Amino acid sequence: MRHDRPRWFRVARVRARRFLARFDRTAPLWLVWLPSWGVSLLVHGVALVILATVVYVTNQPRREKEFDSTIISLADQDFSTLVPSDQVGDPYTEATSEKSPSISLSPSDSGISQPTMAADRDFTPRLAMLNRSSNSKLPSLSDVVTAPKIHAEDMTAPFSGRSGASKAQLIRREGGTSASEIAVQNGLDWLMRHQRKDGGWSLDVRDECKTPPGCPEDVHVVSDTAATGLALLPFLGAGHIHTQPSRYQEQVRRGVDWLIANQQKSGELFLGGQIHSQFYSHAIASMALCESYGLSKDPRLAEPAQRAINFIAQSQNKYDGGWRYYPGAEGDTSVFGWQMFALRSARLAGLEVPKSVIKGCAHYLDVSSCDKHRTTYSYLPGGLPKPTMTAEGLLCRQYLGWTQDNPNLQTGVAGVWADLQSSNERNIYYWYYATQLLHNMHNKAWRQWNPRVRDGLVASQMTTKSCDNGSWSPFVPEADVWGIRAGRLYQTSLSILTLEVYYRFLPLYRNDDPKKNDEPAPKL
Repeated sequence: MRHDRPRWFRVARVRARRFLARFDRTAPLWLVWLPSWGVSLLVHGVALVILATVVYVTNQPRREKEFDSTIISLADQDFSTLVPSDQVGDPYTEATSEKSPSISLSPSDSGISQPTMAADRDFTPRLAMLNRSSNSKLPSLSDVVTAPKIHAEDMTAPFSGRSGASKAQLIRREGGTSASEIAVQNGLDWLMRHQRKDGGWSLDVRDECKTPPGCPEDVHVVSDTAATGLALLPFLGAGHIHTQPSRYQEQVRRGVDWLIANQQKSGELFLGGQIHSQFYSHAIASMALCESYGLSKDPRLAEPAQRAINFIAQSQNKYDGGWRYYPGAEGDTSVFGWQMFALRSARLAGLEVPKSVIKGCAHYLDVSSCDKHRTTYSYLPGGLPKPTMTAEGLLCRQYLGWTQDNPNLQTGVAGVWADLQSSNERNIYYWYYATQLLHNMHNKAWRQWNPRVRDGLVASQMTTKSCDNGSWSPFVPEADVWGIRAGRLYQTSLSILTLEVYYRFLPLYRNDDPKKNDEPAPKL
């Protein structure tokens, strides 16, 4: 034995010999007689397996709060053949139907062309997290449908297009681009930077500006409720919720908590400001609560969201079915539209809406229409037709059950499209509604309008090294009709929501015949 070796080496060699001696006595016969090269191969194979496992584990991506870049890369691929158009859409009709209301009465109640419900379809998903009592004071819209109930998991998830592969597919198939998605993220980043420490937002963002020269516009509308709702909706539209890790999880959580903390006992969410902003503010914030609940299924949000919807229902004018500046006031179409969309978000989330309220909505649209065919709409009943109000009114008609081939709808949409082509006015409020209206139709008018509004919004987004980076200015490249009063947060939020039209809600109409998507809007 050589004694010039280190002591640890001699000890290790003795222990190795003892181990091999025991191994000879206990190992299987085939392993004992394994040749030396076989032992070497076995040892190296085990080592390679261990090394591969270590490399795999150490190279797994961390779940950091970063933008999902796969959405952009997937958006540049062709998904048009992966998801047939008759397999996605509004969850309240048969999978093969081209007719799909979202919130409506039965045909006998509404007096309009209403698609027949499948016998095995529920009118709306009943989320398991919402534990309703049998003696609820507010009847469900599903009460007007005699079809038997089924579980929510048997329905298409109404918000399922906002995340994952479904989102990527819809971006590509419905007309989005990687540039439009980058614009959405940059806009969300701007909203994130301008959130207040208490979790809410203000329409006047100057106090939150950190990088000179900031966002200097003066704002003439005061409503923290409207600002917080407008800021939350784009985050929710992109699929960010407070219960799942994401880049904006914390911002959404704080914003939702702010709304709940400031809700009044009556359910109202308006905190104060000009009287004309009261019901705009409440409806926008109600939409945010309902969508947050519908996306997250957080039972903590069910009761506040339901109370907010109850306040809308109780405040409807009993004669014309509309809403305006205070509870019970005779309606105007602009305020009416926001209440309608809050009610729709509530139904998508599985909340209760009274049948009588929806009947009142249909009545208001009748009295605010300007012609016997109900193709144009005015700001106030009895007034002159307005393009913006027509776009808003027709979108409401779509959600109340007018089918894609309804001639009155087609004529009205043709008028909106004609006005959009001739108008040089910058009006994000109009574009927001018109984009949804045309997207639902999915005809040639949509295919022509989509690149115009999409690329125009992408090009006009601020790309600077200042605080305004990612926002949309209400003054540049030209003054917006309402943005010059409501401010940069208003302008930015509606711009983002317009760019999210591809996936924020699933396609309303589902066609078996793809040629129908190429039909032009009829001429007036």
